[in-house]
Parts: sequence; structure tokens; C-alpha cells
Amino acid sequence: MGRTIKQLFTDAITSVETGYRAVRGVDYQILSQYILKINTHKDIDSILAEVSQCLQDMLGYELFGFGLKTDESLDIWIDPRIYGNQFADYVKSDFLCQNIDHKMHFLANQAEDIRHKIDTQSMEKIISYKVMQDDITARMYILPKRTLLNNHDSIISTIVRSLSIALENCLNIRNLENAVAVDPLTNCYNRRALDNFIDNDIAYARRHRNSLAVIMFDLDNFKEINDVHGHHAGDMVLKEIAGLITSQVRKSDYLVRYGGEEFVLVLPDSTLYDAVLLAHKLRKAIAGHEIEIPGSALHVTASFGVAGLEDKHDRNGLLREADERMYQAKTNGKNAVVPSLLPCFADRRFTAPEQTRKYPAANMI
Repeated sequence: MGRTIKQLFTDAITSVETGYRAVRGVDYQILSQYILKINTHKDIDSILAEVSQCLQDMLGYELFGFGLKTDESLDIWIDPRIYGNQFADYVKSDFLCQNIDHKMHFLANQAEDIRHKIDTQSMEKIISYKVMQDDITARMYILPKRTLLNNHDSIISTIVRSLSIALENCLNIRNLENAVAVDPLTNCYNRRALDNFIDNDIAYARRHRNSLAVIMFDLDNFKEINDVHGHHAGDMVLKEIAGLITSQVRKSDYLVRYGGEEFVLVLPDSTLYDAVLLAHKLRKAIAGHEIEIPGSALHVTASFGVAGLEDKHDRNGLLREADERMYQAKTNGKNAVVPSLLPCFADRRFTAPEQTRKYPAANMI
């Protein structure tokens, strides 16, 4: 995946020209417009939405799907969503990864009314197309409404070639962005990335009336670790704690190294109550975790401040509130969470019936 953007664009144009030569009896103008649109998008969701719309308009389908597998995850896109669970099982079997966690993405291009359809569909007639096969495996799936003719095969082949180019371009861009957005020591996002991501998260939460919370925490007495054991030991502690936290949260949550030994955990679709419960869980996990360093083993603690998105907050206000609460946890004796669970249970904002727990509540204190 080392080609330049210029080479990728040249390949996209070549793909269009190849499509012209290969496809017979097809509206070239419509097909070329779709292919060019596919190659202008910079995110996978938009690329696949364009592909599914193109296939729906030119061929029609009962089901469109896409699977993308990396070493750590499997993402699945489908339209219509009614077949989501069944299709997910099919893709996991096709990728030989039945036991891996997967994330579903639902497209919304189905033109006809599907309310009358049952939620099962035979997967035997699904046609699979390999899009990428390298460090990342990607396949496109389609269950056509009718028997495919030669010109239909040519349409799909042209679209698959364009999809492959657009996807490679997108992943290359994403890798470049990640390279400048990730802290090399802890493999967390850095502060620059946080500024970009959290603004989008806040806007999304407001637009869809979702909740959002942040946890800011700081390792207690970290300077003593550097002074007594050296900065290499301090680096080992930071890396170990970052890995521990990441293993305890959802894939939709993300951890940021905010500066030095200070971290921010952003929790989309989480209430303040959810975040306080999680903070107590993480506080206990850190305190009970042994970190091996050359010639010794360390136990560390952390102080946590938690804030939930409110109407008054912008990015700075939300982070400032979490920071102030973290400082209060420090002054309260460290290895603490502010706000604590007790005020949460007494506050109707935390215990409203419609608020659901995203994390288990047992053994948090």
C-alpha cells in the first residue's frame, strides 16, 4: 500500500477507461460519474455508501455487504439492516474468524420498502468479490435480484476495481493521519488528535441528542518514580498503564496522552453516571496492577476527574471541568474519583430511568 496519491488517482482514471471498454449496453455516463464519486471520498463509510447506491441504481439488489478484516478487528457493512445478524455470521465464517469481535455498520440505500420482508434470507446465492488481500482483507458481497448477465458482471468488475483503489487511498491517508496523531510511547492518541476528534464527538452528540463523557486522570507521585527508578522505568509505567486502560474500555472509547503522566479518556454515548462507574473500575484496576521494571516491581495509583457533556460546554469547558475535578481528587488524598459514587446515587441526573449502564457496576468501590 505504498503507492502515491497521484498514482492512485491515475489508477482510478485507468479503471474508468477500462470500464468503458468492458461494459456493453450500459449508461457509461452514469457509471463513470459513480466511479469518480467513489474515488473522491476519503472515508470508508462514504465510499461504501456510494458503491451500494451505484449497484442499487444500475442492478438492484436484495442485499449488499462488505467485510474488512485487520489483525485486531472485523468491520461489517450491510444494506438492508434487517439481515444484519445473519449476514454477520456469514461473513465471520467466510473470513474464518467466528470468535473475533465485530462491529456492524448499516447503510441506508435500499430503495424499496422492506417492511414486509422477513428477517431471514438465504445466504447461499450471495456472490463474493475480493477487494483487497494483503495486511488487510476486504470483500464485497451482493445478493442480486436477478440472474447476472455478462454486462452485469462487467459493471461489478469495474466497480470492484474502483472500490479497491478508493479503499487503498483511504487507508493510506488514515495511516498517515494516525502516524502524526499517535503518541509513540503509549500508542494512545496525542493532544493534537484529541482537539480534532472531540469537536466532532461533541457535534455528533448534540446533533443526535446523545450523551458524552470524559475522564481525566493523572498518575499519583509519578515524579518519585522517575527520581528513584529513572526515566526508563517511568516510560515503562506509562506504557503499561495505557495498555491496561485500553483493555478495559470499548472500541468506541479512545485514550489520549494529554501530557506527561496525564491522560484523557473520551466516552461517546456514555452518561456521567456511566463514566463515574468506569472511573472507579479503572482506579481499582490501576491500584491492583503490578508493573515489573528491571530489579523491582511497582504499584501505582491515579486520581480521576469525570465530566459529562452539558449544554453550557464547548470542548475547553468540558475538559476544564474534568481537570478541576481531577485536581479535587488529588487534594482529597489521591487514588480517588470526583464525583464519587455516593453523590451520583443521590442525584437524579445520574439515576434517571432512561439512563442505562454501559459498564458493569459490581466491585467498583
